[in-house]
Amino acid sequence: MTLPSASQWHVPPPLPWKPLLTAAQLRRGLSFYGSGARIERVAARLLAGQPITAVTVGGSVTRGAGASKVSKQYPEMFFQDHVLLNKGIGGTTSGIFSVCAEALVPEDVDLVVVEFTFNESPDLPYTTANRRGFEQLLRKLLRMRRAPAVIMLHHYAWYFSDGDGVEAGLFYRPAEAQLGTMAQFYDMPSPSVRNALYASMQADLEPYRVGRVHKGGMTTARGNRIRVAGAKIRHRYYYDDDIHPSDTGHQVMAELLAGVVLTAAQSVLAGRSEANGTALRAALIEAAEPDGPAAAATPLPPPMIPGNAENPTTLCAMQEDFQPMAHKLQGFRYKAERPRARTFVEQKWGYTGERAGAWMELQVGTEESPGSRGEATVHLGYLKSYLGMGAAVAECKVGCTCKRSLMDGLWNATVSLIQMHSFQVTQHPSCLIRVTIIERTAEMPGGLKPAGGGYKFQLNAIMVAHTPLVLTTYFQQAEDFADKVAA
Repeated sequence: MTLPSASQWHVPPPLPWKPLLTAAQLRRGLSFYGSGARIERVAARLLAGQPITAVTVGGSVTRGAGASKVSKQYPEMFFQDHVLLNKGIGGTTSGIFSVCAEALVPEDVDLVVVEFTFNESPDLPYTTANRRGFEQLLRKLLRMRRAPAVIMLHHYAWYFSDGDGVEAGLFYRPAEAQLGTMAQFYDMPSPSVRNALYASMQADLEPYRVGRVHKGGMTTARGNRIRVAGAKIRHRYYYDDDIHPSDTGHQVMAELLAGVVLTAAQSVLAGRSEANGTALRAALIEAAEPDGPAAAATPLPPPMIPGNAENPTTLCAMQEDFQPMAHKLQGFRYKAERPRARTFVEQKWGYTGERAGAWMELQVGTEESPGSRGEATVHLGYLKSYLGMGAAVAECKVGCTCKRSLMDGLWNATVSLIQMHSFQVTQHPSCLIRVTIIERTAEMPGGLKPAGGGYKFQLNAIMVAHTPLVLTTYFQQAEDFADKVAA
């Protein structure tokens, strides 16, 4: 969506598509607006005719699941004519983004949309690692160089909102209330699909009907089959499957985001209504200076959750950032798996060993903050393939302690993909981890001589986290994440 320049602004511009939401639904859908300080600075840039950089982070809905084509996905609909980086990763939670925010989101971002309401556990104490990690993600985003505006967008999955005797459509089950509390604490606008459309869904009104979904084979939480909307009537129904919105739903989410920006633009103009066009444009440019005094004077309060890390220490080394992580090597070297491929990601660079006994060491800090105790989780990225692949063990040698754990680079799937191996380590400022290629044993999967077995083993990433990460929902997930880091 593009706003006209200040000299042209008189009334809110029409959306570049026929709108679905009424003014009342837009008002109801904006659960919280807050002071508008950050989003109005973005609106001022738009009113001044300046482009912005926007990033969307979230799960499969943000990735585009349910939409019939890319142009119908909510990020693509909303962010027309601006730089958009869609970092949605299917099947994961906010944890991986909390650890790798700096690798995924550029420092010069102006606007970030955060969409994790369905992906996060619906009801957890705020002091759990999941909720602490979500707050840490918000703080990392808010601290970025331009003090970007952050919008917390709430998706609503009707058929996963069950409980208290209700099979679907429970209003209060999702994590929306808890995450929304954080949005209020950090003064973030938070538009909500549930709040905008719940009454229409409950009344089974077109095009928000929920009695059927577009795809077959879907069931409720109790295992009851959900009816399928045929081609002639599917435009009347909101959901593509039991989780994801259809094109209608993606458009609704785009309109909710547009509603936030238009509210901000109206607020900016209302405060400067006495200025003529030229003076207004100059004032807007001054207010919108991305690295100016307004961005600098945006302090953060202490963490909302008691005891949460003010500036958590995390590590996310993938792609080019992984090369300097090697401490010592014997029998491993940094090389590309596919050197003739077009891009760095497709070339699959990493440290590769090809004989039993070869090892490499990685030295990392595992403390969340200086003096922290307890455990952290180390995630090692490694290549899993079907021909000539070996196995390796990871163990802690100096500083931290951990249980010796096995990684097997061989599987039957005829694809080569990055996978993640996770293990617990004690927190320590300098933790030395050694990965060693081993001989196969009869007790290992496939036995001593499995088909496709060999000795090649490649390491390509390391992450240190203090909150739960999900990167094992499907085979391709870690590979998708690596692509998002490189994009």
